[in-house]
Formats: sequence, structure tokens, C-alpha cells
Amino acid sequence: MSLPPNQHPHDRPGPHDSFHRPDGPGASDGPDPHDRPGPHDSSGRRARLEAAVTASTGLLLATQLPTGAWTNPRPAAVSGTAGAALALHLAGTGADRALAERGCDWLLRVRNPDGGWGTLEGFPSDVVATCMATAALSLVPRPEPGDGAAREAVAGALAWLGAAGGVEAVEDRTVRQLCSLVLALAGLGEARGVSRVPVELVLLPAALRRKVLSYLSPPFVALALLQSRFGAPGPLARGALAAARPAAVRLLGAVQYQEGNVGSYGGDPWLTGLVVTGLASGGAVASSGAVASSGAVAPSDGARLVAAGLDYLRATVQPDGSWCMIHGMETARVEVTGPAFAAAALGAAGLADDFRLVRTRTWLADCQQTAPFPLYDCPPGGWTWSGPKGWPNVLDSLAVLEVLLQGDRDAPALRRGLDWLLARQDRRGSWSTFVRNTLVPLDGPCPYITAKALLVLHEAGVPASDPRTARGLRWLLRRQDRDGGFRALWHRGVVPATAAVLRLLAALGRSRSPVARRALDRLRAAQLPDGSWSTGARGEPGTVDETARAVLALAACGDGARAVRGADWLLERQRPDGSWEPGRTCVYIRDHVHYSDYLMAQGLALSAVSAVSALADRSGPPDPPNLADPVGAAEAPARPAAAGTGDAR
Repeated sequence: MSLPPNQHPHDRPGPHDSFHRPDGPGASDGPDPHDRPGPHDSSGRRARLEAAVTASTGLLLATQLPTGAWTNPRPAAVSGTAGAALALHLAGTGADRALAERGCDWLLRVRNPDGGWGTLEGFPSDVVATCMATAALSLVPRPEPGDGAAREAVAGALAWLGAAGGVEAVEDRTVRQLCSLVLALAGLGEARGVSRVPVELVLLPAALRRKVLSYLSPPFVALALLQSRFGAPGPLARGALAAARPAAVRLLGAVQYQEGNVGSYGGDPWLTGLVVTGLASGGAVASSGAVASSGAVAPSDGARLVAAGLDYLRATVQPDGSWCMIHGMETARVEVTGPAFAAAALGAAGLADDFRLVRTRTWLADCQQTAPFPLYDCPPGGWTWSGPKGWPNVLDSLAVLEVLLQGDRDAPALRRGLDWLLARQDRRGSWSTFVRNTLVPLDGPCPYITAKALLVLHEAGVPASDPRTARGLRWLLRRQDRDGGFRALWHRGVVPATAAVLRLLAALGRSRSPVARRALDRLRAAQLPDGSWSTGARGEPGTVDETARAVLALAACGDGARAVRGADWLLERQRPDGSWEPGRTCVYIRDHVHYSDYLMAQGLALSAVSAVSALADRSGPPDPPNLADPVGAAEAPARPAAAGTGDAR
């Protein structure tokens, strides 16, 4: 597709280039406490904003790698360490079992005072991490006094689980199956009462299997094989298992092959460990063989898949004996998404033409996938989080496209990426994450991704009148909840998707439409007394990630007063080295496994502070209400607000 000449977002006046807070629903005739001057006014605030931008950009540029990439610091993961330890103990050599013991030593060191474990070190205890760690400590024998400490930790963890209602209290069926089966594997629970994993779904035609399993194919097969260790209940279930097991192993082989034959699944030690444990304990390692060039794997070749998975786990263990969450496909961690957020922020801060950002865009272009990914029926042209190898998806591709749009508009990688993005649109007009037209709720369709996709296409010059973008916008506006917010699949709370929709509507000149007014009211209502925004979980304080997203949306829509209060909060939270503490805002398993992303938080915070700094230098009236909104006229009634606040991955 041909693109208009480049114009950087920071060079283009927005529709609301003042600190005026527009009137509308929720506005008051009297003074608003949010409109009171903050502690850092006028020239003092402006100086602090400029200093914050300078410190953040200096830190990011100083830590950039020669390739143009960044290393994204990731804390060690409890589930990743426990999953790797289980696999190495059950399927590995004597040296592997020593690695498993070191992993268990690390688990003991990071146990929470309440007896449980959180997803990452220092995170609040959750059911998934606690069950994984408990199973590993129960199964991996260790010399005294370590074994006694492990028994004590297991007893404490079981007490924590009991106080939390037990595994039976977990509402999500798949999460309940996972926790129940790993505890049964360790002899700490019964497998008989666990609902059956319908492994026969792998026998469906590929097109239908993609829709019903999507990216969940590896964990689905792993759980089915793990459950088979305890026997299938009844002759029909045993027959289904016997028929499906060869196809299940072939499917795992296809995943591993399409990832580049590096042995991992999703570039994640936890998922890789779970698959290896399922293969080793589910009777799928009867003989050896080779992965064919086509990616086909004979049913008896589970042993080869186990060996490759063990190699990956050996290569990715950390010096302290732990494993990271989402390590990536290579021994040396390569990650695309966090660096893309950092690069986009540096570009928005005025450095888009700097040679170091040119180098980053070249590196990102080199990470574009050049081969199809048949598992998702995905053509070449997209990106994944883990460099040139891995699962292509719309979410990570959008992060890269935002950066490439700051450079040469005729760059081949950008043109291919935009064509790829348009080709991944669902029939209903939305965008999902991995598989088009998916039937898996955790894959899509997603309002956040759809809003980001439409904004990227708008920035690329695709007009709002284009049938594809018009269809996407109609779908998106009908996803608004009754409280005015929008929901994201891969981020917690109401802020990320609501802010993304507001930024899109502002770019389209529709920031005064009914949908935008309701969304603004929802975002304003979510602001905490200290000026920040949080995930919305009860008692959870504000986070850098959510606050930055909200500030960007409010600045785009002209609500400068509230944007400034949020920016003041960000200024107060910036650390001496110029960085910010990332929030527990990203989602791996909805409502259960959350994590933080350092570079994403840096990029969001720098972008927000830069936007408020630029806003302070501008003046002018806000745009008039857009009363002729052809899409808004076709709006459907708003959807009921989602129960709870975690709506995610």
C-alpha cells in the first residue's frame, strides 16, 4: 500500500492543543478539585517535565545495544522455574535433576510470608504459581536440610490453598484442570474428579481446530497427556485418547518446528516444561525419530520432542537456578515488544530521526517474519515478541508498526507489515491476537487490539471511509460497556482499552462523539485521589503503566488538567536513574497470572510525559463537537460492564 509523506506525531498539532477541559457529561459548574493547580506549576512543572524526558531518554539510549535493540529485564518466574524443575526431574538425566534441585532451592528462597507464591518474585500469592511450586517441591527430592524445608513449605502452601478456597474455588475450567493435575502428579490431590480434557479436538480439520484451540494448542495437549497418566475414565474416553494421542504429538511437533526447532513452546520455560512433563508422563515417548523438513512428526517421536525441550530448559536456566517468564526462542534473550515501546517513545520525544532510532527500525525490520506460520494460517509479514522466530500475532506487530511509521514511509518492511495487518482483520471487522475469526475468547476479538490497529492504519494514511476501517470502527464502538469503558484481553483493568479507543477517536476528530464522552467520563472516574490510575483491583495503588496510558488519552482529547495531575504523579515516581517501576498490569492467564514489563512501562511513561510537555507549549481552542458522526449514528446500545476488573490474557 502507498503511504503519505512521513509526519511524526510529535510534529503534528492535535485536535485539542490546550489545557482546556471540555464540557460534557460529568463536568461540573463549580470548581473541580482536579482543576486546582498542582504542586509543580507553570515554569517549575515545565522544567521538571523537560528534566524527566531528558533523564528517561538518556537512560534508554545509554542502555541500547549495538544492534539497536534493548535487553528487557525480566524477574524470575515461579511457574517457569517450577515447570522447568518438574520436567528436568521427570524426564532428564542426573545432571538435569541437579538443575531441578537448584530450581527448588530458588523456590524456597522466594516463598511469600503467607505460605504461597506469586507469579514473579515479590508478587502476591496466586493459585497457579503456588500449585506449580508445591508440586515441584513435593516431587524433586533434595538432601537434608533442604528436604525438610521443602516439606515445611509444602505444608504451608497447602494451608494457603485451603484458606483461599482450594483448587475447587477456581472458576476457570482450564486453570482448575492445570492446578488439579499438577497436584495429583505430586500425590497431593485426586485426578479422578478433574473434568476430562477433550483431546479428540486435535482430530478436527486444521481450519476448525485453529478456531477452537488457537494458540492454546500446546497447553491443551500437555494437559491431555498429563491427564492420561491417571487413566481415561471409561471405554469411550480410552478410545478417544488412543486415537488422538498420535495426532496430539504431531501437533506439538508442528509447533516446535514452526518456532524454529529450538525446543521451546512459545519461548516460555513454563509452557515448555509443562509440555515436556505431559509427554514424559503421558506415554508419548515410546521411540525416537527425526523431525522432518515438513514439520511432520511420527506419533512415536515424543522422545525427540522431550529431548529438544530439555535442551531448551538447560540453555535458559539463570545463574541463580531460576527461569524467566517468556525467555524467548534463543539462549540469549531477544525480545521485540518492549524495545518497540521504548523506541516509539523516543521517537515521540523528538528523536525519530536520530541514527540510533534508525538502527532500531532496521533491527525491527529484520525481525519481520519471512515465512508463513501454518499453525495459525498466518502469512509472512508479521512479528512476534521473541525476535524473528515464534508465534506471529497482531498485538506485537502493532507495537513494531508504530515505530516503523516514524521512519521511511516507503520501507518494504512497513508496507509488508501494513498489508499483513489488513489481511489479519476478522470478518466481523475486529482484530484478534493470533488466529483470524477465532472462537477462543482469550484470543479475540479484542477492543484494545482493534483500536490500536485502526490508529496505526489511520497514521499510515488509510482513510476512515475505507470499508475495512469503517467496518472495524463500527465493531469497536459497539463494544463499549454501559459504564463507558472498553476491555482488553492482554492487560488488566479498564484503562488500557478505554485509553486506546479515546486516542483513536481523537485522531479521527471524534473526541466529542457520544462514545468518546462516555469513555472520557469512565476514565476520569477511575483516576485515584493522588492523580494516578490503577488496574482497578480492590486496594491496588496506581501504576506507571495505567497512569501513562490515561495521561496519553486525556492529552489527546484535550483534558489537560487531569493529564497534568497524572503527569505530576509520574514525575514524583521517576527514580533517580530516570526509570519508572513497572506495574503488575500485563496478563498471561486471565485473572490468575499477571506480570510486569519494564521496557513497556518506560516507553509508556516517557510518551506520557513528552505529551504533557508538548501540550504545555501549545495554545488554542479545542475543536468543536463533531455532530455529524456517521459511525456514531449507527451505534448499538452499550454493553453491560464486565464483572470484576481483570479482563485479560
